[in-house]
Amino acid sequence: MRCIAVFAAAAVFAAIPAQALDVKSPGPDWTEAHRTSELVIFVKDVDEGRRIVATAEVEVRPAIVFNVLSDFEHYPDFMPYVEESRVLSRKGNSQVVTYARIAPPFVSDRDYLLRVRMTRGTASNSGVFKIEWEAVPEVQPEVEGVVRIKLNEGSWLVAPLDGGTRTRLTYTLLTNPGGLIPDFVANMSNTIAIPELFKAVGKRSVQEANAKGE
Repeated sequence: MRCIAVFAAAAVFAAIPAQALDVKSPGPDWTEAHRTSELVIFVKDVDEGRRIVATAEVEVRPAIVFNVLSDFEHYPDFMPYVEESRVLSRKGNSQVVTYARIAPPFVSDRDYLLRVRMTRGTASNSGVFKIEWEAVPEVQPEVEGVVRIKLNEGSWLVAPLDGGTRTRLTYTLLTNPGGLIPDFVANMSNTIAIPELFKAVGKRSVQEANAKGE
């Protein structure tokens, strides 16, 4: 069965450029699963599950996008399918352990625990923000009736464009959602779940920018 990309985690983009995105394949054996002027998605099936790389551009500064993506406690307010999201522990400003439970369509609820590392954009890294995660399913006992996702590795790369006034946002994921997933549900990830994820992040980022008067 195919994997559902929304497990990484789930409106409209603000002023997405009309021109096509200049995004090339990550490498051999990758399939271009979705391409519009707003979003490009590549997938690659591997023994463990499915790898995904998705890229879009947002008309908001990278710092604001990064703040939205690292606002884990408020994911249920704007992320698709997220029913619960909590920070269990923090290590300074650069590492957290989080718990999330999601309710994707047509299948049982899933949950996952992640160790997340965050890197802020500075002059030394060309202003690129990064959020990286890996599953740590042993941190808490499994919940009865909820399928525990044990493979969930990925990242958000938040890179400046046009002098830092805009953002190129790249999402990577390797996951296997566990349980039996119908093919038609799994294939929704490319055409529905990932686009909804990017739209949610874009919309929230614009709201935050407007609130700051930017």
